[in-house]
Amino acid sequence: MAQAESGMTLLELLIALLMLALLMGMGMGSFKPVLQKIRLQSQAEDLWAGLFLARSEAIKRGVRVTACVSSDGMHCLGKADWDKGWLIFEDVDGNAIRADSEPLIQVHAAMPPTIKASGNSPVSRYVSYAPTGRSLYVSGAFQAGTITLCTASEQSSQVWDLVINAVGKPRLEKITGGACP
Repeated sequence: MAQAESGMTLLELLIALLMLALLMGMGMGSFKPVLQKIRLQSQAEDLWAGLFLARSEAIKRGVRVTACVSSDGMHCLGKADWDKGWLIFEDVDGNAIRADSEPLIQVHAAMPPTIKASGNSPVSRYVSYAPTGRSLYVSGAFQAGTITLCTASEQSSQVWDLVINAVGKPRLEKITGGACP
């Protein structure tokens, strides 16, 4: 007596794979907002960590340390948003503009194009720390402000504010339902 073989034909396997691909494709669309929020939070934490590093290096080294907006990783930009990238350097001459002779501490590349990061007037170009850990303008006045990070592709999204207080300590605040400026 002949035994029937069990298994799937090639056509059945292809149909099953097609159905699986369609179901996964529909499910992945719902993950996009979650992935955008995770990416945004990650970039906000990177910038927070960079400012925290600049502050701690100023205290440790006993010199002024500046974090500034930079797209090339070597020089500070006069006008640009933090999403272009930034660098942290030992600001020997205290002018918040990196000279080639001033040691680099850290460089961060540009953020993904869907993320926007801009600082209000006091911190739009740089955040500079004195050896005491206080954030100061190049004039010596105290520097405090907010850098807002958001997902530029959404009308209403999660927003992160990176707040630098009057003594220079950076902190992150999650703003739910805020609009991307």
